[in-house]
Amino acid sequence: MFKFIIFLAVSFFLLQADTHPKKSIFILHSYSQEYGWTKLQHEGFVDKIEKDSSSALEISVEYLDTKRLAFSKEYQTFFVAYLQKKYKNYQPDAIYVTDDNALNFFVNHSGSLFSDAPLFFSGINNISLSRSLDPHKYSGVYETKDIVPNIELIRQFSPQTRDIWIVGDDSTTYRSIETDIRSQISKYPNHTFHFIASPRIDAITAKLPKSTKSFVVLTTIGGLSDADGRNLTLQESIARLKQNKNLILCSMEDAYVFGGVIGGYVTSGKLQGERAAELAIRHLNGEPLKDIHSVLKSPNTYMFDRHSLVESRLILSEYTARNAIVLYENKTFFEKYQGAILNSMFIFFIFFFIFLIIVFFLFIQKNDQLKKLKKELDDTSAELSSAKERLDASDDFDE
Repeated sequence: MFKFIIFLAVSFFLLQADTHPKKSIFILHSYSQEYGWTKLQHEGFVDKIEKDSSSALEISVEYLDTKRLAFSKEYQTFFVAYLQKKYKNYQPDAIYVTDDNALNFFVNHSGSLFSDAPLFFSGINNISLSRSLDPHKYSGVYETKDIVPNIELIRQFSPQTRDIWIVGDDSTTYRSIETDIRSQISKYPNHTFHFIASPRIDAITAKLPKSTKSFVVLTTIGGLSDADGRNLTLQESIARLKQNKNLILCSMEDAYVFGGVIGGYVTSGKLQGERAAELAIRHLNGEPLKDIHSVLKSPNTYMFDRHSLVESRLILSEYTARNAIVLYENKTFFEKYQGAILNSMFIFFIFFFIFLIIVFFLFIQKNDQLKKLKKELDDTSAELSSAKERLDASDDFDE
């Protein structure tokens, strides 16, 4: 009986087991594993695809690290040879890349690396690729930074502000963003926009304003370096900018919302990765790639650092706050530990269910034993009654 109970309990869990063949996914990131934007996209993609895929997954990850190394033809040739040697006889079921350099790398060398694998991407700024990429081979999520919600946000925070500084690292990505911003700011003739772009942090800080409560919008700053040409981490770059206490730093990217940056209407690395994973899952589940269209509207969101808002004495409107991700928000005990509480409740109900099954079978077993005992008692009682009758008859006969 107990063996049967154990078998039933184990079977309950095994019903959830993955019976589909394992799928392999190769991931290539444009930047390093420690770069915030890359990390958020990677986590969003991997968490989503591992959660929702019907197959077991084997994931291999590589990094071009092109914030540190120039994305030159020589470097690409070296990296192709490196991948060919390391992944000889390896053919993934899908490829996932983040940001323009990784996508361009595979486009440039499509015949040399995993040529039969469909490619999914996120964080791509060059939206014109949507017209040239082969839909039978490529599908993904484009990234566009929207300046208008951030301008409106600054106007909400400080209606008297007329000067807004736009800062970036003068990379190819920054120049694309600047072009897009310039096409939109004509809607604000009463504002003056100051564009400050350089790969050197000291060149940027020297041009930033010294007047109090000056609003600065960060576009892309991952390529900033110090006076010696050393590539700075995001933490170092933001710390250098925050040395100017007059600045209120806004962001157009979620990876920058820390260290005193108040936030803004940002591109979301997590959402970029999740949307790309959704496309990949559809294909792994059997849908033809040509029917899986790329996401052209960037999944952007409002994101703010509560501590930085308080420090800058800025108040979000109720409407903006309702639709925003607010970091370091004061939360109730349940909100803070919601995941752990729900997981604990789920585990409790599973074990409670198993406990009920055990009690049920114990009850049936005990009931059978009681019935057997009752039958034995009834039989014994019948025998005693029969014996008594024989004794009574014997007494009558003796008389």
